[in-house]
Amino acid sequence: MDSPPNLLALVLDVSTTDWARRGLARTARDKAQAQKGKPSAGPATLDDVVTSALALGAAFSCLNRDNVLVIIAATEEETSVVYPRKGGEGNMEDVITGGGGDGGGGRGERVDLGLLNDYVRLGVAELVNRAAERAERRASEEQSAAENGNGAQSATSKKQGAAIAAALSLALCTINRFMVSCHAGVSALANTSLTQRKDDEGVLALMGSAGVSSAQTQQPSSRGRLSPRALVVQASPDRTSDYNALMNCAFSAIKSEVIIDGCFIPSGMKEDGTNSEFLKQLVDQTKGIYLAVPSGAAQVGGALTEVLMSVFLPPPGIRGEMNLPKLHNVDFRARCFETGESIDVAQICNQCLSIFKERPTGACLTCGAKVRLAPARKTAGGGAKKAKLK
Repeated sequence: MDSPPNLLALVLDVSTTDWARRGLARTARDKAQAQKGKPSAGPATLDDVVTSALALGAAFSCLNRDNVLVIIAATEEETSVVYPRKGGEGNMEDVITGGGGDGGGGRGERVDLGLLNDYVRLGVAELVNRAAERAERRASEEQSAAENGNGAQSATSKKQGAAIAAALSLALCTINRFMVSCHAGVSALANTSLTQRKDDEGVLALMGSAGVSSAQTQQPSSRGRLSPRALVVQASPDRTSDYNALMNCAFSAIKSEVIIDGCFIPSGMKEDGTNSEFLKQLVDQTKGIYLAVPSGAAQVGGALTEVLMSVFLPPPGIRGEMNLPKLHNVDFRARCFETGESIDVAQICNQCLSIFKERPTGACLTCGAKVRLAPARKTAGGGAKKAKLK
């Protein structure tokens, strides 16, 4: 029996700061390993990850000729769909309609491997170059501000880590666009029984109560023509200010029945973390697969490609029959938006719901709401003052 086609939205972390650090560490370690006559022991470079992602995309396209692949790259301040690109050969519209110019009814090849390699490498290079130009402008602005005596102003605008939340939001929007196309222009979440009623069923059918036959109610949704999932390949640390946005993405994915898989690639350096707690929560809530790639040889020499294919290539329908990594010990505690620490008791902004370990001074660090102290309540035992953001 033919398996239904799959839609894979692949999110790549291409943050320039983290990959530059890893590139320098890789060069130093390779020299030390070469002096000992040993092969490279990592960490993976950006080129290694892009090469492995391309191999995963090529293998994914071979599982079903109607499989759809979308690759999104994210730097610190920008996200972009690098495959398929807008305009030209193999553009987004052609991919959505299945190619062939038949209005979406044909079964044309959706993934062009030649264009996949060229577009992804070109798109990642463009993103990295723009990020480097922004970093140079920021550095010159900070230098000019320091000379004028107000260098603290521009330093606050610098962001650490990739914009994973923005990239995942873009991935979910793109998935919904494909699902609407497969659903004949109707939202993939729409109740089809309301639009397939008979003429004599009247107002009650529109209300979704009476007048709808059981056969129509049990009819499978046509969203099943395409099974969507997303894979996030992250290398940078979690951006604490994106927590709310990531949780909103998780709720949206659950509603849309989109499985989110997560792959974290640690650097192996002592000062860096070995896991992404935010990504763990996303994967756990959407019933996906999470894997933190081991440091060392598992990230070089084609080993990273083997890891991605072995764990994330199988479609969700057969994962229950395979021995795949299980997610245990997920930390669901809230994290301070300022320090990133896991906390049990926190101060919460009543405007944007940002979470802080200590009361912010002056204004909320996320939305800028002013902080004021609520009047003390007169109680028998004496009440403490409460901080309120307004």
